[in-house]
Amino acid sequence: MNKLKRVLSGTLALAMAASMLTACGGDDSSSSSAAANSGNDSTGSSTTDNSGAPSGEKVTIKVYTFTNETQGMLDRYKEKNPDVNVEFDVTLEADASTYIQKVGSALNGDEAPDLFLADADYAQLFAGYEGTATLAELGVEFDENDYYSYMLDFTTVDGNRMAISHQATPGAILYRTDYAEQYLGVKTPEEMQAKISTWDDFKKVADTLKENDIYMVSGIDELKRCFMANRDAAWVDADLNYHLDEDLVKEYLEVTKYLCDNEQTNYADNTQWKPEWNEGMVDGVFCYFGCTWYLHYTIKPNCLKTKTGAADEEGNPTVADSDYVVGNGSFGKWGMVQGPMAYFWGGTWWYGSDKCAADEAKKAIVADVIEFYTCDAEAMTDYAKTSGDFVSKISVVDAIKDDEAFNNPFLGGQNHYQYFAEAAKNVNAKTMSKYDDTFNTAVNNATLAYVLNGASMEDALAMIKEEASTSIEGLK
Repeated sequence: MNKLKRVLSGTLALAMAASMLTACGGDDSSSSSAAANSGNDSTGSSTTDNSGAPSGEKVTIKVYTFTNETQGMLDRYKEKNPDVNVEFDVTLEADASTYIQKVGSALNGDEAPDLFLADADYAQLFAGYEGTATLAELGVEFDENDYYSYMLDFTTVDGNRMAISHQATPGAILYRTDYAEQYLGVKTPEEMQAKISTWDDFKKVADTLKENDIYMVSGIDELKRCFMANRDAAWVDADLNYHLDEDLVKEYLEVTKYLCDNEQTNYADNTQWKPEWNEGMVDGVFCYFGCTWYLHYTIKPNCLKTKTGAADEEGNPTVADSDYVVGNGSFGKWGMVQGPMAYFWGGTWWYGSDKCAADEAKKAIVADVIEFYTCDAEAMTDYAKTSGDFVSKISVVDAIKDDEAFNNPFLGGQNHYQYFAEAAKNVNAKTMSKYDDTFNTAVNNATLAYVLNGASMEDALAMIKEEASTSIEGLK
């Protein structure tokens, strides 16, 4: 908070107060916040709180996000920094294509968000958008040597760091330890890794499990993220020349077809997140390919058979903390290994706009929010222990990775932080491009065509470029 206090103090605070009165004077939300602020007198005149921020007027930060986690993180920031008189106006859009279009259109107009977030599939696209500020322009300060390099390099344009993520997201294979012991004679993660260190070994394990009525994976796109993260080059270079890592994509399609043809997938569909896909987390499916956030937000809640939380908008029960106990579904019967390939999946990058960078009050707060979750060791440690998520700052990881708090009961006591700390060292994001979301969709459709609908390998490979060409103008 020191930088925010410096930026918002003295004569600069007075200048910003004037500008905010002009920008926000007609906002009804300002009056409610002013009344709630203990620094305000009965006449409503502006005073300055401990942070140096003008307390009579609230700074409204417009936020665009693709994940519902963002609101909770912003609420946490406000809870920890009560002296910062801010309101976050959050717009959530989960559909990737709609969100990309929304952000791109907004950045070129008067309604640009001050703060916006991006998933890995389009983080590089946002980095190149006109209207995106650099981290330096926002005033975000950090030690580059204290972060996993792929996470910073991923959103760097012409040497400028455009965004930073609070998390690193190395991947893993999450597998059922009870099935491993019963059908494979495997008792430790080390033994499991040795059993599936190559794709041929992976298929052999699938064969054994099939004999015992256990599916190897749930859907037919389960392996996609792992394979696509190991391409030998980006799909598209700077001059829009297309590149296909033919050997790797062929292997992906062949292994996937093998599993499907031998009925080693729980259902014949390549759309993750469907109820059928989740059902295998409770019983009947041996492994899932997931990463840091996936461990906590996807497989843990979906492995539970009994959920006793309040009903959601559709009337379905949600998960209560007390539901996370051994014996409820498959909770406690999972382990984690790397498998045949190291990979990463996803991430959440924090951006600011040129519009924000031009407003000193907004810029100071946006920089402080970004630094709170990506630079502040205490806040990042608190976030890691509260959420279980794997943070991007190496010194924080090193300080907490051996903490018994990360001996994960879901994983039968395995320390997920120790695993991810090693896995993160092997992540390579140099083959990613701003067009990855387009190509991921094209690969999905080529997989369906080859695995389920009888297309030849040659036709499936050709489909990837053909489909991508409809979205990428000038693809060569």
